Amino acid sequence: MKPSEPVRRKALAETVAAYGPGTASVSHAKLSITLPADLAEQVKAAAEESGTSVSGVIAAALRSAIARTEQDRLDAAIDAQNEENRSWAEAFLPSTSKLWSEIEW
Repeated sequence: MKPSEPVRRKALAETVAAYGPGTASVSHAKLSITLPADLAEQVKAAAEESGTSVSGVIAAALRSAIARTEQDRLDAAIDAQNEENRSWAEAFLPSTSKLWSEIEW
């Protein structure tokens, strides 16, 4: 079930808040983009609700998407490493068990 438009706008406005002021000293590049009309309206509404510009809303959404992608990539690498560690542990379990059983306590 898709969230309603007001819910999506509120979520977008909340996302923008995390990337508020602090980018003023960063250099900017001007781009021309084309968006579906309904998305453009949501972006404008989120900009108005958050007190930022349309560019600020789009920049925040892009930063959020990039951060999510980077986090997903990191999570996948950690999962792969965990799987490799598990494989090594399982491979050495019999010899480790034998060694532990031979230790005099």
